[in-house]
Amino acid sequence: MQTLEKLPFVGGHPALDFVNTAEERGHPLCGDVLRTPEDLRAWGRRYGTLTDTATCQQPARELARAIQARELLYRLCFSRVHGGKDDPDDLRQLATLHTQALAAAGLKSDPGDRLRWCWEDTELATVRHIAVASAVDLLTGAQLSRLKQCPGDHCGWFFLDATKRGNRRWCQMSDCGQIAKSAGRRRRASQASTHP
Repeated sequence: MQTLEKLPFVGGHPALDFVNTAEERGHPLCGDVLRTPEDLRAWGRRYGTLTDTATCQQPARELARAIQARELLYRLCFSRVHGGKDDPDDLRQLATLHTQALAAAGLKSDPGDRLRWCWEDTELATVRHIAVASAVDLLTGAQLSRLKQCPGDHCGWFFLDATKRGNRRWCQMSDCGQIAKSAGRRRRASQASTHP
């Protein structure tokens, strides 16, 4: 499992990078970099959504809410990639979380005079709100067709395939892709030695 400090942002999207804070779901060696409220705060600082002074009245409760939201987003993304059917309760929960996220946001104009939602970078809940709001944008938008899940052993990270041909397969070629290539070479060498 990656450490929080070295966790790469390979999703190409805020919701996916948040979902990717856990890996190897369902495997005995599964890992999660969000184990404490301080981990959540540190991830938000690294991702640029929180300041160093971000606070929360009930940090343990917010961590639990953030992980619950993350696992909901994981299920919905997994369903999209693998052609599954959504649980109606998951959709209701996402709608509720999205409403809460927008209620906590304000509108600002960007340099191009477009309006955008903004959250307080001093509130720990901002990590959850941005993940949920950006997930709804992804799951209802044109980028959804680019959503993929890494097939690497014990990985399962999601990413948006931004390649022109839409043929990206791995979360990182230098990691899961290289491991798969090396395993393929060993398998072929083993087969060649047993079948001269």
